[in-house]
Amino acid sequence: MRKITFIILTISVLFSCNNTPKDNEQSDQAGKIEENVPAQNTHGKFRVSDISENEIPESIEIKGALLIAKRWKDNNGENILILSRKGPIEETEYEVEFSGDESYAELYGEQYLKKGNEFELLWDIYDFERHCPFDLWIGNLPNSTQITDLDDDGITETTIAYKLTCRSDVSPSSMKLIMHENDTKMALRGTMILEMDKSRISDDFEYDLSKVDTTGLSEYERINELFGRYSNENDFKNQPSVFLTFAKKSWKKFVDKDEFEQL
Repeated sequence: MRKITFIILTISVLFSCNNTPKDNEQSDQAGKIEENVPAQNTHGKFRVSDISENEIPESIEIKGALLIAKRWKDNNGENILILSRKGPIEETEYEVEFSGDESYAELYGEQYLKKGNEFELLWDIYDFERHCPFDLWIGNLPNSTQITDLDDDGITETTIAYKLTCRSDVSPSSMKLIMHENDTKMALRGTMILEMDKSRISDDFEYDLSKVDTTGLSEYERINELFGRYSNENDFKNQPSVFLTFAKKSWKKFVDKDEFEQL
């Protein structure tokens, strides 16, 4: 029941904070490059290609097992996106929280831009799931990585959706959807919903938890209100409205795709 306990402890954070604590930042199979799905190019300008590990320039470090590698050009020049994962790794760095074995896993994401003859880091994300004695998972949701030009300015946006979890029972994973344009970062962060519970998502379901009135609800009822929702939309303030529209659509598409994988 560790996952439910974690959710109880983080209810106050979801209502009072704009960001989750671990956010400096799956493939369907560990170490397998995501399927070659046509990129979502809103005006057909950009051709996005999946590339193999051997095609990645030697100057770009791949941390752990490669999950995604994509290459494309926009008005900035040539771009490369890398998503990789380390783990499971035995937990030894910090004091263990439970009896028995604990492990952790880490997720890395980077976008590089070619400057002259070299690729320079445009942005990076790092996230992790630690102290897990149960079923551990972190990774991108299959087919969720998208390259777009929603505001038609010639500069692409990169969107990655991933989940992270440590559970020993039937409880949903955490989910994050991270969008970048250049080094500007926007994100939706919240909780997935299991197949058995998704019937509660009706046409008028409010995905934004900050807009849900939980006054008078019991602790158990507040936990249930987390499922399927993201904490807020604050990162999208003062950004083109098409960014939030796209992010919300993507959240709705992937939030119920919570399979019970294990690293």
